[in-house]
Amino acid sequence: MGKIYLKQIEVSSIAAGSTASGEWSADKDYILHRIYVREYTATEVGTRFLNCTFRVDEYTFTLDEVRGENFDVNRNQAIPLEIDFPKGATFYYSITNEHGSSAIEPYILLELETK
Repeated sequence: MGKIYLKQIEVSSIAAGSTASGEWSADKDYILHRIYVREYTATEVGTRFLNCTFRVDEYTFTLDEVRGENFDVNRNQAIPLEIDFPKGATFYYSITNEHGSSAIEPYILLELETK
């Protein structure tokens, strides 16, 4: 069993109807166990308004879009992914705020284990 690491990705504020995207490249050989999406907006609009697309290199494991609330759970409720994430591979994200009027400020937490 390898060592467990957590990588937090700050997404920044996403205006209503807008999309934020970004990436992070693995610095070691990992297994991506779980992804969490949390909101740190002062008014807590809700991750149910976020549509997320995630991929590692060419493997897009969210078909089309998945609501952010599916990743806003406790560890024992999180979707086990077990995705190979070798050094130099890149995690990409795209998050759209579907709320009609409020900005949402999410962050992504990756649960990783070294191989």
